Amino acid sequence: MREWDEEISQLLAKLRLEPAREAAIVKELSQHLDDRYAELRAGGATDEQASRAALAELSGESLAQELKRIERRANHEPVIFGTRRMNMIGDLWQDLRYSLRMLRKHPGLTAVAALSLALGIGGNAAMFSLINSALIRPLPYAEPDRLVRITEAYPKGGVVAMQERSRTMEVAAYWADLGANLTGEGEAVHLSSSYVSANLFSLLGAPAMLGRTFEAGEDRPGRDRVVVLSHALWQNKFAGDVSVIGRSITIDGVARRVVGVMPPEFGFPSIRTRMWMPVRFDPTNEGEYWNYGWMLLIARLRPGATLPQAQGETPALISRMIALAPFPMSAANWKSTVISLQADLAGGMRDKLLLLLAAVGCVLLIACANVASLLSARTAARQREIAVRAALGAGRGRIVRQLLTESVVLALVGGASGLLFATGGLSTLKSVLPADNTLLAAAGIDWQVLAFLAALAILTGLAFGLAPALQASRLNLAEAFKTRGHQATGLRLRSSLIVGEVALAVVLVVSAGLLVNSLWRLTQADLGFNPEQIMTAQIHPPSQTVMAQIYPAQRQQDAATQDRAATIALYDELLRRARALTGVADVAAANTAPLSGEVPLLPVELEGHPVLPGQDATLLWSGAVTPEYFQIMRIPLLAGRRFTEADGEKSAKVALVSAATARQFWPGENPVGKYIRVVWE
Repeated sequence: MREWDEEISQLLAKLRLEPAREAAIVKELSQHLDDRYAELRAGGATDEQASRAALAELSGESLAQELKRIERRANHEPVIFGTRRMNMIGDLWQDLRYSLRMLRKHPGLTAVAALSLALGIGGNAAMFSLINSALIRPLPYAEPDRLVRITEAYPKGGVVAMQERSRTMEVAAYWADLGANLTGEGEAVHLSSSYVSANLFSLLGAPAMLGRTFEAGEDRPGRDRVVVLSHALWQNKFAGDVSVIGRSITIDGVARRVVGVMPPEFGFPSIRTRMWMPVRFDPTNEGEYWNYGWMLLIARLRPGATLPQAQGETPALISRMIALAPFPMSAANWKSTVISLQADLAGGMRDKLLLLLAAVGCVLLIACANVASLLSARTAARQREIAVRAALGAGRGRIVRQLLTESVVLALVGGASGLLFATGGLSTLKSVLPADNTLLAAAGIDWQVLAFLAALAILTGLAFGLAPALQASRLNLAEAFKTRGHQATGLRLRSSLIVGEVALAVVLVVSAGLLVNSLWRLTQADLGFNPEQIMTAQIHPPSQTVMAQIYPAQRQQDAATQDRAATIALYDELLRRARALTGVADVAAANTAPLSGEVPLLPVELEGHPVLPGQDATLLWSGAVTPEYFQIMRIPLLAGRRFTEADGEKSAKVALVSAATARQFWPGENPVGKYIRVVWE
């Protein structure tokens, strides 16, 4: 009898079997070769001829048949294959090691596939971070599911009316992102601040980190000279000094006592907010109480109340508010409803985020199709290897599992690389989305994003690996051994993948083209003025002084607005110095920048359209400007005259109206000389 071990081991080397399993197969095949060698010698063959013929028969189809015979024997005699049935963990560990060896064996394919998957998985992980933060994760407040937003804006008198009369909601109000000047603490700074009703913090369930928040009644005259600081302002301006509680600081020329510091994660209504001050509800100041500074409302559903009940109660609350107003107001101006606070905060971003998610989803599908095509081609080159594995007893399910393990390991490598793309992509997305949104500010790479990335990588590996694995498991062993693994297979599968890739790419290109076209059309839109060579600068004197200039009725009520003349002189000096700058042709001042949306509404009575008892006053957008404004903005004058320097505080009050206003209220007439009267004056 001959020793065939070396020759058989060379045939089985590529299978990388466990030593015990390989030894059992070598022993079985050696016995088969001994029998064949004896037959050939008995037939007259020489020793060399018998050895060569026996080994020649141990290849191709005969090898497959012999290995199948061994498998059949193993099913009845578990000594060879069945004695050490590996448990699931052992098989998985073996598959993982083999998968890593295969990835190292084909570094080029591994790098290309991993990079493709990294782009797709990383982009989807970045989008999940934003969507999880904006649409899925609960708001960081007490019982966030009971927090709601009452849409539209309301005068202060309306806020108080709702607070006193709502049976389903506890109502709070706020002004978002207003400017305020902090002086007397080193260099003066202009900070984003928010005026809020005294119950805002308690309604949100957001206690102060240091000190306290506002108490009931601190939004009434005489008690409103208090302020709550943000954690960032406390650290940056006051060096984290705990003794700041109780200190008096000067904000817009008014001394306010610091009563609290909020935690670093608190950022309502904006993450830019650095100070919170109580709004002043003063019913004796009729113009301010019912018109100036309309506020946004949030609410908490009372125990037992539901969202539909709150929605049903809102029209009655608005009707009561209108009845209390000192001038006619129309319910048609309030298309109010009640929605969840999270839906409101995310409402403007929801469609954008879902559109971006669809785009990165298409990118991932294209990456999956690319990798599936690569694996299909590689599988065709591995036909002989897979055929030998099948002949050795590996069932179809075992082969599919091995190939899927390789795909999942490849996807996990791509997912790990995709973490870098996710981090960079998230920073880019946050830079182009609203920067002051509390929900987006909380988005980051946390354990939830990492879990999503890992789960997505596994699912992606299964998705792009399933078709090639199923294709490989259907091999004809005899044909596979005859072709020696070089026949191209799976052409239909790869053709289908290419068609899918092209279709998805067309969708992405067309969508991108539509977005670019929309952007181009926006850049070509007629703004109503010429923005070329125009620059803007914001000046922030104390806010009460500015309000007094726009709303003279407030002068008589607020002592802080008595420096009106000094403020006008300040603007005059600023305009004079600006005109003297090199390269400046002309300068104007306006209370709001064009298209900012910050122009106040005024209830007015127009000539020929008196406000009769029971009728509503007309609401007009208004703006205050200096005479040079229309010339700088290249806004044409259709009739009458522009403002002049003579149109000052002591001259007759004049106004310019838009062509649309003139056509609506005085069609076919000359609007020059018509009067407009603010109804509360």
